[in-house]
Amino acid sequence: MRIALQNAFPNARHTAEAEWIRRCIAACERLGFSAVSVVSSDDIMEAKVDCVLATHHFTPKLTSVPTIGLMWNAPVYFAGDQAAHDAILSYDGHLCGSEPIAQWVDDFLASRGKESVIHEGLMLPSSPDSGPADRLPPVLRLMYAGIHWDGSRHGEVFRHLDGQVPMDIYGPPEAWKDRPDSYRGPLPFDGTSVIEALRRSGVALCLHKGAHRDWNCPSMRLFEAAAAGALIITDDFEFPRVWFRNAALYVNPELPPPQVARQVIGHLRWAAANPMAAQRLATRANELFRSRLSLESMLSGLPEYLDKVRERRSMVRTESYLSAPPPTVEYVVRVGLRSTEMIARALDSLAEQTWPSIAVTLLQFHPVPGLDALIDAYRDRFAWIHHVIVANDGNRATSLWAGVSHVSAEYFGILDDDDTFHPNHVASLMECLKRHPRCGFAYSGLMRVHDDEGHFFSTPRDRTSRAPLATRERRELFSMYEEEFHDLSPVRNVIGIHAWVCRRELLDEHILKNPRLDLSEDVFLMASLAERTEFVFSGMATAEWRWRQTQQDNWTLSHPTDEARAFIARWHLRGRALKFIQRKRPSPPEAIYDFAREVERDRSPGAPAVVPDAEPPRWRQLVTKFVHSLEAGRKVQR
Repeated sequence: MRIALQNAFPNARHTAEAEWIRRCIAACERLGFSAVSVVSSDDIMEAKVDCVLATHHFTPKLTSVPTIGLMWNAPVYFAGDQAAHDAILSYDGHLCGSEPIAQWVDDFLASRGKESVIHEGLMLPSSPDSGPADRLPPVLRLMYAGIHWDGSRHGEVFRHLDGQVPMDIYGPPEAWKDRPDSYRGPLPFDGTSVIEALRRSGVALCLHKGAHRDWNCPSMRLFEAAAAGALIITDDFEFPRVWFRNAALYVNPELPPPQVARQVIGHLRWAAANPMAAQRLATRANELFRSRLSLESMLSGLPEYLDKVRERRSMVRTESYLSAPPPTVEYVVRVGLRSTEMIARALDSLAEQTWPSIAVTLLQFHPVPGLDALIDAYRDRFAWIHHVIVANDGNRATSLWAGVSHVSAEYFGILDDDDTFHPNHVASLMECLKRHPRCGFAYSGLMRVHDDEGHFFSTPRDRTSRAPLATRERRELFSMYEEEFHDLSPVRNVIGIHAWVCRRELLDEHILKNPRLDLSEDVFLMASLAERTEFVFSGMATAEWRWRQTQQDNWTLSHPTDEARAFIARWHLRGRALKFIQRKRPSPPEAIYDFAREVERDRSPGAPAVVPDAEPPRWRQLVTKFVHSLEAGRKVQR
């Protein structure tokens, strides 16, 4: 098995994710796996891996490769961040660091209509097995390593420890400039230097943020200490009590910092006076770690879990549907302006579907050199290919309605000749329709992919997000939302024009009447279907919108402004007759998590705050969202 480990912060000098990736590569080698560090979706595609482990909740799934989110951060860190929520929703599966986090993930996915595939085992930022514990050094020193991304965490504790006990502190110089006597400099992020430093010092201080304790998800420091065979001093919460029991020494994190420091000092004095007893604790903690908590132990069940993810996310070929042979899904593909190479790319994405019965109706509204030969090359790859030539009267709706009128399969969809699907797109939507028999229309989320060389997405779409800037990323998670049909318009809708599958029985004589719309006729078709059935969202982004930044030949607003305004006004006028079927649902939950408050909770007085910018007013969010929708636009084909 080959695994991609995705680094969300490639430009940062010091990150726990980079350190863990190096350790994970070493653990994978021992298990007979192959692992490689990646940054972008292009890296993932080039690495030809079996799965991706997303090490941080800001990196969404952007390829067709099974992508697993490592959920070992407290959900309070996702509070109010839509980009993080979209990324978490996009994952095919989740490896969770505690039962409370797993429950949150399950609740969150259920709220978005997606069934969870959560690994039953434990996954935390552990360390590889470094062997049996050595003898503790004759002179015990307190060791602490920290990056302190969130400001001076527990700074008051260290101030009261300074000068009272021998102490070795490691991390970025700017994070520890107020502790010059104990600061020993940064440690290389090579996967082993922290373990060696712990062995030299002998005693590890493992202090956690309040959110870590609340959600029972310890940091990597606890595992490093046990792997090194050091004597552990940690704050008292459920995880170390359950997994290490009395093999660690505990402090009460709810006490004021001076009292926490006195507890640490007392433990060190006890260890110095009782070296044999201290050695027994360190050895026992190491044994417990090696038996059940090493990184090798946590990763060993990944192949079996990955098989389950592939099956549940329709990534394996579908053999039956409702205890019968799978019905055919027919795709209407309009051609006439683009090359056979681009058409072949779209047809390849259909032919590679895990759904076994796909048919194609090619609607040709303009001559395409080499099209007949292309059809012959693909004829055996589909249930059928119908080639229909329609008159090009200059109206976009004419070709679309002609294609829809030719559909004969039980289910259908549309695909522009420049767009593509992930292999599990059709099967995952058919699975949604099977689970929701009242629904006649299923749709996925949408990715946008740069077709032009040298163009990249550099900023998160949600400008209030705490997500880092992307690095040479050609793909973005464009839409991962449910359409509510409250304010639908050609430039205000969240369903990709090709991201859906529908039951043909909904195509009655009223829908099949050509509206002769010059713009956003595809959105009007979806809106007309919304009158007749409920829609269901897959919670997966399996449709790709191919974007050409330089040409903008697939952008609605490439029309002259006055012309586009007239087209949209006519769309709205005709659409006034539509009455959507809307499902009523419970009110959304009250926001109970506050990221900034959690960061402040552990920050020492006087330390600089490291918190996100204040959220803009609601009116500004709405304006920004509308501007984004105008920037993104809707696709056009001519």
